[in-house]
Amino acid sequence: MTFAHNNNMKKKYLLLIPIVILFIISIIYLPNNLKIKQIIWCFLGLLICFIITKIKYKKILKYSLIYYLISIFLLVLVLVLNRFINGSRGWINFGIFSFQPSELMKISLILFTIKYYNKLNLWTLIIIYLIPMILIFLEPDTGAILIEGIILLYFLFKKLNKKQIKHLFIFISILLLIIISLYLYDKDILIKIVGPSIFYRLDRISKFLNDDSIQTTNALISIATGKTLYFPEMFNDFFIAYILSKNIILIIPIILSTISILVLLKRKNTTISQVAFYLILFQCYWNLAMNLKLVPVIGIPYLFLSYGGSHIITSMILIGLVINEKLNINSMDNNKV
Repeated sequence: MTFAHNNNMKKKYLLLIPIVILFIISIIYLPNNLKIKQIIWCFLGLLICFIITKIKYKKILKYSLIYYLISIFLLVLVLVLNRFINGSRGWINFGIFSFQPSELMKISLILFTIKYYNKLNLWTLIIIYLIPMILIFLEPDTGAILIEGIILLYFLFKKLNKKQIKHLFIFISILLLIIISLYLYDKDILIKIVGPSIFYRLDRISKFLNDDSIQTTNALISIATGKTLYFPEMFNDFFIAYILSKNIILIIPIILSTISILVLLKRKNTTISQVAFYLILFQCYWNLAMNLKLVPVIGIPYLFLSYGGSHIITSMILIGLVINEKLNINSMDNNKV
């Protein structure tokens, strides 16, 4: 009985092995002035993950409304306190470290939705997500909006029938066409509706389409030549380009570790593991595509690899919730609007 229990415990924590491999690669290739901080974030992330696996899932969900409200408060605080830096203001500075509330928001949304899923009708669910997405839009942080959009779509697809999904797709398509038309033919109206920050996002798309970004060009040249040119965010969003410019063979353990994480998440087949699967799939491979100049730059780090405390801590919270296993709602699939 003890042997079986220990064997199950080992399987339970298998998910941490490929994550630790990515942590090690990250720490090795960061410059000395960032290594210590990254080691601290990784250690704290693993510690928090372990603690979460030991908490009963009912206790975790019990305070989901409080998590949501605190996250909303922090998003408002960001807008009130911060000035624009490099086109964005998404961080709260505590002196020795900074924190990104939009990262915490995705965990709060997942827990809140799981807790109240059966009590939320379609429009209430959408409003719950729209509030933080509008606040993040004002920062602006396109990557965080897309991540929260993925979470929302996951739960919407659980709630909606095929006909409603079709209507939703048509509505989103029409909305995007209106925004593009206004951008091309009447920018003044677009500014009045959504504010000037929309051009921060559209400018990035325009630079991508026109092949006019020094950052992505230098990152790609660095990978191809093995000589690291300067490009902004080389230890954050473009850390893969920096690593591959030093040792291109490292793409193999990075990709294999990411695939291992995704396979292990898929096998668990719980609500929380399914959400984590789509988030990690999107974030890691969009970041990789950004580094290879295949998609626009929207400020998404490569999870468990890029430098930064916010995404490491929140990602490890998510992994802790996955390992918790019991954090699941089996009746979700049977509840259609």
